[in-house]
Amino acid sequence: MTDPRIALHVLIDGRHAAGVDGYRRRVRLLYDADPGPVPLSLSMPTAKRRWPHAAIHPWVSALLPDDERTLARWRQQFQVLDHDPMALLPHIGEDVAGAAQFVREDRLEAVLDRPGDIIHLSKDQVGRLLEAARTAGPFPEPARGRFSLAGAQAKIALRRQDDGWALPDGAEPSTHVLKLPVPGLADQLLAEAMTTRAASRLGLATVTVELADIAGQPVIVVERYDRRLVDGAWRRVHQEDLVQAAGGDPRRKYEDQGGPGVAACAALLRRHAGDAAVEGFAQAVMFNHLVQGTDAHARNYSVLLPADAPPALAPLYDLNAGLPHGPGFAQHAAMAVGGEFRFAAVGPLQWRGFAHDCGLDHDWVVARLRRLAADLPDALSEAGRAVDMPPDSAPWVGAFVVAAAAWCRTAAPK
Repeated sequence: MTDPRIALHVLIDGRHAAGVDGYRRRVRLLYDADPGPVPLSLSMPTAKRRWPHAAIHPWVSALLPDDERTLARWRQQFQVLDHDPMALLPHIGEDVAGAAQFVREDRLEAVLDRPGDIIHLSKDQVGRLLEAARTAGPFPEPARGRFSLAGAQAKIALRRQDDGWALPDGAEPSTHVLKLPVPGLADQLLAEAMTTRAASRLGLATVTVELADIAGQPVIVVERYDRRLVDGAWRRVHQEDLVQAAGGDPRRKYEDQGGPGVAACAALLRRHAGDAAVEGFAQAVMFNHLVQGTDAHARNYSVLLPADAPPALAPLYDLNAGLPHGPGFAQHAAMAVGGEFRFAAVGPLQWRGFAHDCGLDHDWVVARLRRLAADLPDALSEAGRAVDMPPDSAPWVGAFVVAAAAWCRTAAPK
């Protein structure tokens, strides 16, 4: 069975930066004397070398899936008795969100000093990985290339190659995330693809997505924004969500459950990434209001921490709209606008409060909101004509556009 002691090396973009060491619920982070230019978290700057369990534990917890079934199956597969998230990290910590890798001593040489492996997969093998993610099953063969992705939606991380999909191992990073639909929510993948593409057409920075069918399983393929190609080799780029950056509990991601709201997110971004990041965040909140995005909590916004540039707001991801699922489906936002969570109750007074919370000019906020509302129906219509949309999706797309146009006529201040 697994030793309760945790002893891991922390690499950031392939460079040794720190160690994680301790027992059970007394684990600490110790930065190297020269950890490099990127901290593990904005909440744990390198100016202080030692960070206690209270700081590192919630940050690591945010790397794991939300689905308790998946965590239970992993504990069974890896013979981990401890329910503490730190106990799973030695088994799945080599490919997580951002540039950090958590590596066991016996794996350090292979990860640090040798090229990683690329394990080419057949469509059937990809299908088995997707099925394991959908059913919260164990990692199927090949057993290497284990990864961990946060969130509630079932997903896997793979490397896209010219000849198909592969499972990266060791130093090699994944490049794409393949997400399965949310159970019981018809057309959720269509909604995510259309919403993401519409946001991009409106000038918001977003991930690149495409719809696909792999081994009979519909997925949305998301290009990872925390990976980049440098001189022909894929590199990890560090990032963290805004709850991690604030040092918060990942279970408290919705504002009405104790998570960060607009004012806290804007203040954090202004302090670390500047005014442009705040403006980008504010426009994202406006967009989510216009599509009635109920899941736009602080963990669905992230900050990039590249080694060669200042921190910046990450491209938007996990954009889902409530509008296409029918009247009354989406009524309550993840973050309040001017103190109001109910979409239908947000008016001019709340938008004035929102501008104040973001530290932005009220007239700029109103003008931008009006422009987004005016352009959103056409952006959605264009997004619905993408070549990867199912041929029978036209009626659904049309209904989404009609619903958006009706809502936008009332959602922006006159």
